[in-house]
Amino acid sequence: MKAIAILNLKGGVGKTVTAVNMAHILCADHKQRVLLVDCDSQCNATEFFGLRSVDGSTLDDILRGDADPYYPENVWTTDYQGLDMIPASDELMDLDMSHIADNRVHGRVLADLCTAIREDAAYDFVIFDCPPAFNAASAAALLAADEVIIPIKLDAFSVRGLANVARQIDNIQRINSSIRIAGALITMWRKTPVVLQAESSLRGCNILPVFGTVIRRTDKVDEMTFERKPIALYSPRSAAGYDYRAFVQEYIAPPVTMDELLREEA
Repeated sequence: MKAIAILNLKGGVGKTVTAVNMAHILCADHKQRVLLVDCDSQCNATEFFGLRSVDGSTLDDILRGDADPYYPENVWTTDYQGLDMIPASDELMDLDMSHIADNRVHGRVLADLCTAIREDAAYDFVIFDCPPAFNAASAAALLAADEVIIPIKLDAFSVRGLANVARQIDNIQRINSSIRIAGALITMWRKTPVVLQAESSLRGCNILPVFGTVIRRTDKVDEMTFERKPIALYSPRSAAGYDYRAFVQEYIAPPVTMDELLREEA
């Protein structure tokens, strides 16, 4: 089982869109069992999968130690086979790093959750959709994660912020020595001089790895959030529909190409 944190300290770069689509594509295209954990108090991933009003435990309860620590009690099914979720709630907003220091938040509870999942071979992937902040929830996710994927929109502020993200992950490595940065994922890409220049700069700066696949900008991404359907279902042949599936292909490197996947659906 691999645990992945989708993280960037800057908002509006496509973290949740990446998390929900990666989770769905892993299940739908690659028959993997995925647990998606919403670590953001905005609850966007939770709302996307229709679990906003769920009557039961949420990540806030787990972090505070108020929920049964055994993970099946905390997991909710989605409408997609193989894709389960631990939803977020507004109460996550009240948790900050000081709560780990005073033991009001169990910092390693998500790491313990992943250990239990591995022992039971219950999932192939756990994906943490992290907030645009280094708070208690994102810290707990990083303590549990094997790899970090950093979605990035190419502008000066985002590129400069990558060094800060890398520094935070370096700090976490002192506690979670196995964590590594899988790469930066360029989102909202378009063929303009400023974006091409920023992409060239990012790929040449050697701050961290950069995925070869880019996610092209398309209105279909905004539309899918209103429809609450993953892009591979809502608009599979749109630019982003193709790109997200190609990104997952690149990430897991399976022996099947994107063209073969698309031909199977024709």
